[in-house]
Amino acid sequence: MSKPRPTRSQQDEQVCDSPRRGELTAAMCALVGACAAVRTAARAAMVQATEAAMVMSAAASTSRRLVGGGLEPASSLSPQMKPCTAPTTCPVLLVHGLGGTRSSWSVVAQTLSARGLTVDAVAYAPLGPSVVQLADQLVAEVAVILSRTGAAKVHLVGHSLGGVIIAQAIADGGLDGLVDTVVTLGSPFGGSPWAGLLPFVEIARALRPGSQLLQRLASAAVPDGVRWLAVTAALDIIVPGERSVPSHAQAETIRVNGVGHLGMLRSSEVIEFIAAALSARESAAVAEVLSAS
Repeated sequence: MSKPRPTRSQQDEQVCDSPRRGELTAAMCALVGACAAVRTAARAAMVQATEAAMVMSAAASTSRRLVGGGLEPASSLSPQMKPCTAPTTCPVLLVHGLGGTRSSWSVVAQTLSARGLTVDAVAYAPLGPSVVQLADQLVAEVAVILSRTGAAKVHLVGHSLGGVIIAQAIADGGLDGLVDTVVTLGSPFGGSPWAGLLPFVEIARALRPGSQLLQRLASAAVPDGVRWLAVTAALDIIVPGERSVPSHAQAETIRVNGVGHLGMLRSSEVIEFIAAALSARESAAVAEVLSAS
């Protein structure tokens, strides 16, 4: 039985209704997109508000330490440095950023220790020394941890200024043949717009975009055999954009979303990336030794 043909009025209604449905669909899509954009903006604003509060807290802590004139007490991250169980195992040395302390690494250190890695952290005065002086201190700290563990090389992880200190120590040649992996988190290789807020502090002047120190580091090559991993955060307001990406062609970069400058130190995604990268490096080294034996 043939289907009855629609009447002329029904055909007119269908023709008129089709564009209405299209307009309604487009409006619904626009509304959904707008809601998603608002949620994303709200999350970003919340992260940045938290970042601002953390920066203010760090600044207040730095002021108290400057007035007190002392460093943080001895590290509780690794109360007993144990000798490495194999010559291929590298200890991890953590270098905090400007205004940070050893305890800034507490979550990172706990995770790395749980993976069987030997972990310690460097401490330095908040604003006194220059980047070059801090790099010399790092070279001395590396010598100590290698001597205490019996390892041949070290993994270096630096947050913010800590990454610049690592880069300076490597560029000076003081760590030649002693570094296996470098991981930098939000380090201002391209400078930080906040550095101009402390015009009379030498270490802050060195972190201004285009400073002589940063230009020298940009032209320095990464030594052979050193793997460099750089983490940059999409919501970083201290080192925004691509400023935390080193100019070295050999550097591997990972970008994390929904995290700010200080939040990287507590981000499960960032911490898992560090732990996985260093653990994989150790596993590969062990496998290479076993295959050669």
